[in-house]
Amino acid sequence: MRARYKACILSLLVPLALQGQDIGLLRKDPTAFGSRGTAQVYGGYEAGGYHPAFAPASLWKAGASAQGTLHGTRTSYTGSFSFEQIDGKEMFTSMFLEPGFFPVDVVEFTPGDKTRQTYRLGGGFATDLTDEFVFGVKADYQSANYAKRKDIRHTTYGMNLRVEPTLAFKMFDNAALSASYIFQKRTESIDAEQVGAATDKSYFAFLDKGMRYGTYQVWDGDGIHLDEAGVGVFPVKEYRNGFAYAIDTPDFAGGMEVLWKHGKVGEKGYDWFRYPGHSWSVFLERRWHNGHTLRFAFALEDDQLEEAVLDKVSSGGVTTPTVYGYNAVSDRNWGSLDLTWGVRFQKAHLKRLQAVLHGGLWAEQSYLMYPYEDRTDRYNGSLTLVSAFVFGPVDLGLRVNGVMGTWKEQGLQGGTDSVVSAPFRLQADWDRKMEYFSTSKLGAGLTLTYHLKAVRGLFIQAEGTWLHGFGTVLLPGADRWSSTARIGYGF
Repeated sequence: MRARYKACILSLLVPLALQGQDIGLLRKDPTAFGSRGTAQVYGGYEAGGYHPAFAPASLWKAGASAQGTLHGTRTSYTGSFSFEQIDGKEMFTSMFLEPGFFPVDVVEFTPGDKTRQTYRLGGGFATDLTDEFVFGVKADYQSANYAKRKDIRHTTYGMNLRVEPTLAFKMFDNAALSASYIFQKRTESIDAEQVGAATDKSYFAFLDKGMRYGTYQVWDGDGIHLDEAGVGVFPVKEYRNGFAYAIDTPDFAGGMEVLWKHGKVGEKGYDWFRYPGHSWSVFLERRWHNGHTLRFAFALEDDQLEEAVLDKVSSGGVTTPTVYGYNAVSDRNWGSLDLTWGVRFQKAHLKRLQAVLHGGLWAEQSYLMYPYEDRTDRYNGSLTLVSAFVFGPVDLGLRVNGVMGTWKEQGLQGGTDSVVSAPFRLQADWDRKMEYFSTSKLGAGLTLTYHLKAVRGLFIQAEGTWLHGFGTVLLPGADRWSSTARIGYGF
């Protein structure tokens, strides 16, 4: 069996909603008994000046992954595993694994090398309860650690678990209808330290409370919370609960996912922040028997950051934290709209064409210090073209995409003569971030896969990407490139 592969995709490629496999669909065709899978190892290098401040100037990466599916007479199983290590150069600012995911951020200012290790486990099963009903469970787990060994040094630990039990109903004409419950828990904790005695030249850090407004002081100060008495680390926890449903037929597919999220920053009674939110996504896909597909995907998400009014009450030598209430300090809203057209060919060298039209909106508001407020709106649109060719034992993947973006800011407003101080902001870092995410870009990628004839299923792959940003002023360069080599086996 020829090894399956994915065409090279730059990190710039926009995400599509609900692309995950519905576990119930494993049993939609009960005659598909057998097994299939792939295993691979890879290594790569990436460099170039077109990157945000939290990304490395250059990096090396290496990893391994394996995935497989087994079909039995009444039950199907699927599983996957991967490990990746990234060594980045000249990294600073955010201490989080995925900067921007949480509504808060912790920023440090000493460039140095960072190492990140990521482990992923996934698995699931689907079994026929009757001739019409299928029950399945899918679970995905990710664990990561992220370390910097230069003051202020830190180690960040992260965990992400998502579980989806699903009940599917197999209808007539090879169609299926499914409903799922979704539970997701995501945590991160930052353990920071400084080697040596603290002096008046101690290292500083910044706690971002939205739009780079926040607290700037010595890293172990009470306002940063990296070294809070009674806690010792900066912990974030987020829970999501919701449901999803989907329908899949030979001619049509569609579905919806709705999630409610609740996050908090702190532990052991020191709940410094909380943030409720929602996410909603829907997709519709039309399929034709000549190989054409047209897919529409729409997603919305929001959250609101609230800071606790917290006091430490001491009684009998015991200090107890008490939360009297919460003040809203910022909120975020973002959405995306994707239209994807694809076609598969059975003959000739060209096997697949795909075009993705994407539009996105990101809005943030900050009202950290009354009566001041600020707002930023960011827009982007992109067009991505992907093609796949087969020339005997060689598979060729090509990708080109272009992005246009813009952003506008209201500016700090609402001050009065009675207010003598405004909220502190990392203005230079904010401007660089907006330039990276809003400038126009052009990207390209090439993937070559060679299937060895001597060993059936064995393949080697080479991949290269290039990205160019136009009109850059604050970024250290206008280009970014990467190369990756893989060797794998398909069975």
